[in-house]
Amino acid sequence: MRTLEVIRDEVKSCTKCSLHASRTNTVFSRGNPEAALCFVGEAPGEDEDLQATPFVGRSGKLLDETITALGLDPAKDIYVCNIIKCRPPGNRRPEEAEVNACIEYLEQQLDLVNPPVIVSLGATATSELVITNLGITKIRGRFFKCRLPILYKRQTVVMPTYHPSYVLRNGGKGPVYDDFKKDLESAINKSKE
Repeated sequence: MRTLEVIRDEVKSCTKCSLHASRTNTVFSRGNPEAALCFVGEAPGEDEDLQATPFVGRSGKLLDETITALGLDPAKDIYVCNIIKCRPPGNRRPEEAEVNACIEYLEQQLDLVNPPVIVSLGATATSELVITNLGITKIRGRFFKCRLPILYKRQTVVMPTYHPSYVLRNGGKGPVYDDFKKDLESAINKSKE
């Protein structure tokens, strides 16, 4: 039987792309797999690679602080994962071949978690979850049907927003953060419907 633990174990021994050669750890997920709200990022960074947990660095701290400020507990009320499960060297953007090698793991993971609402963090995650040619600034905060076949059939919705690292690069607090927080609040409200 396919379970999250089985998929996690497969990811740990995965050699489908060249990223396995430079990883310290694979990075599968954190949070509650029964949560109604799921966050999907691009790829693990250095902190995540060392700790084998997604969004534990500065970006993760901002995400957790924002979630907490909006009344949720990051350990109990959300589920967090990435498009790819190994850190690209130098935190570069994942290459298409790397995404293609890893996307099946994400599909299986999200199939089991079955969140009604997914927040895609940044352009890379959004491009894998939503059919669009528009940039993140034009579509953030709006809801789209998830393009992954199983979730598409289930009417799972995806709301793109800025990646927390983008928010930090734009000063942390301010207009970009305000948009980010507003988007998360909208996704939380949608997950409670």
